[in-house]
Amino acid sequence: MKIKQNFHIHSHHSCDSACATIRDIQKEQEALGVAVFGLSDHLHTRYNLPDVVSAYRDYLGILPHKDFHFGVEITCMTQWECEAINSGDFTPISDEPIYGLRRDVPKQGKYCLDITDEEIRANGIEFIVAGVHWPDGFPKTLADSIDNLFVQEMFLASHPLVDVVAHPWYPLELTAGDWFRHRDQAHIDWNAHTAIPRELNDQLGAEMLKHGKLAEINLSEIVGRPDCVVTARMECYARWREAGLKFTIGSDQHSAHADAAQFAAAEKLLNQYGFQESDFALPF
Repeated sequence: MKIKQNFHIHSHHSCDSACATIRDIQKEQEALGVAVFGLSDHLHTRYNLPDVVSAYRDYLGILPHKDFHFGVEITCMTQWECEAINSGDFTPISDEPIYGLRRDVPKQGKYCLDITDEEIRANGIEFIVAGVHWPDGFPKTLADSIDNLFVQEMFLASHPLVDVVAHPWYPLELTAGDWFRHRDQAHIDWNAHTAIPRELNDQLGAEMLKHGKLAEINLSEIVGRPDCVVTARMECYARWREAGLKFTIGSDQHSAHADAAQFAAAEKLLNQYGFQESDFALPF
């Protein structure tokens, strides 16, 4: 099948390493034959909201065509860290608070998306892609890592503001490998994806379907990954498809320019697992 949509693209306004201009994004997605696409820069907490505001102004400034949409990628956050960041009640460590407060969790419980309906309207946000980007604290075992991410994914799957659940089960390889404490290649456990219980995948798919969410097939998570990861993810997506769940495509572009080879490789995988254009929907 030909990929004709892309609703996960980051511009240079995003708070991480992304560096594409919004004008180049429009031009290059059109050149790839992508018919409808959307910007989705990161918002972890309200601390990043100025990045979204500047991205929206830049987006309007290029006079985008009607099939180029404005969205945002929001991270599942703990309530305590959002409250601490918004009140300034913390001592920053390393790159905090850009990515939240990545440390041992002082209190468990509530999750949140740190944005309001008013902020969504004021910034022209047409769709929300929401993802898990790190564990809640530092899980000690593989089972703990899986449960930690699963609870966050289920929160997103039922949240009223969410349109698309981004890259399901990312970043299990980092969480299980304790990468967030050590931050090196030796602490990545790719095999962790083969340990996800089928019943958890089925519950997550059912929750997204129940609440009318779309699941994202993230090209960066199925192209260039170890075979064990690709197989685990594609087989999961195929089961969700058979259960009636619909999907979006997201390249998760952070580079300055779109990667045509990534799209070509992903199209082969989608064909291999029997995906068709009718399996994909729009997030608005």
